[in-house]
Amino acid sequence: MAGGEAPVLLRPGCATMKPRSILICSMRLIGDVILTTPMIGLLKAAYPEAAIDLLVTVKTGEFLEKDPRVRRVIYFRQFDIDRNARAQGESYFGSIFRRYDMAINMNYADRGTYATILAGRQSRIGFYRDDGFLKTFWKKILLTHPVKYEPYEHIAYRCKKVADALGIPAGKLECKVFWDGDDERMVASALERGDNRPYFVVHPFARGRHKVWHMDRFAEVSDAIAGRYGLQPVWSSSPLPDEVNQLEAAAQLCRHRPLTVAGAFSLNQMTCLLAGAALYVGLDTAITHLAATTGIPVVALYGPTPGAYWGPWDNSVPAEEQRSILRGPRPSRRIIMLQKEWECVPCGGVGCPGREPESRCLLEMESREVLAAVESLLGEGVVRK
Repeated sequence: MAGGEAPVLLRPGCATMKPRSILICSMRLIGDVILTTPMIGLLKAAYPEAAIDLLVTVKTGEFLEKDPRVRRVIYFRQFDIDRNARAQGESYFGSIFRRYDMAINMNYADRGTYATILAGRQSRIGFYRDDGFLKTFWKKILLTHPVKYEPYEHIAYRCKKVADALGIPAGKLECKVFWDGDDERMVASALERGDNRPYFVVHPFARGRHKVWHMDRFAEVSDAIAGRYGLQPVWSSSPLPDEVNQLEAAAQLCRHRPLTVAGAFSLNQMTCLLAGAALYVGLDTAITHLAATTGIPVVALYGPTPGAYWGPWDNSVPAEEQRSILRGPRPSRRIIMLQKEWECVPCGGVGCPGREPESRCLLEMESREVLAAVESLLGEGVVRK
């Protein structure tokens, strides 16, 4: 058990048989859902005959539809106001109520805990935080396996905490996103517009201006990598019109003109693209987490976000080594998370006081710092002009 904790035992009267159906609740952002995927692998290894469903928020977990380990993805809509579903006689409540032998909430939020309690017939696993008796006692009573939430602990590491509570092996935590043949053909068609060289991917966008770096510095870094290693730059964005326009404008800043895939790919297709890349450079965003799942070298630029929670997860590094790093580079063989080692970092805020929504800790990062990280990952490189 991690941290010398005693095993969490089933309460008297709880069934001990292997579950035939399991619901995993991860109703947060895309990155959180990606970092929850090790739980799918752990459960499938422990209970290979069990059907595993995921409950996620709309537009955060659609990529799970192509995960062969998952039977069904159920979508939560705010306040359960899905008029079409209700008109058809079934809301997400109806989809999950008392339908699972085991239900798991992957965070401590009440919404996921309610769903877990509603869904789980035999075993109900979830996290609680010491917020006072009134806010926590009901979770400890209604969950068969209450797991204490620890601050500054990586989201992916919670999968091990759940596995430990259930008494199932958790030797390796592997974030994983799948794609299919149609995705491969879509990516190959897009890459045909390039010059058939090995490529690297730059994704210069993130959700929120407090996570954004300078576009001209991205162009400088891109040109330096293309020039030194002979790689084709590929720049990507989401389908948002503003990002598409910014991407095309930023491409004009580069001497080595990048191949742009502006909002062209689903998350599954984006993962396929990344899996074939020689390198990825990006910000604190879901695409960075996708890149980390593929095993390619990753340089991630982080500002105020606590990397202890949301840093890119390296599947090849033991979980204990990644669980709680407060700031600065994380230990990894193939991923470098650049972050200023200032006392105020990570503040978890949305910009510096007086400069909102800009974050000095990110904007003051220099191109040379990023290129030094690239060099430490690629060295002299195997692909050169």
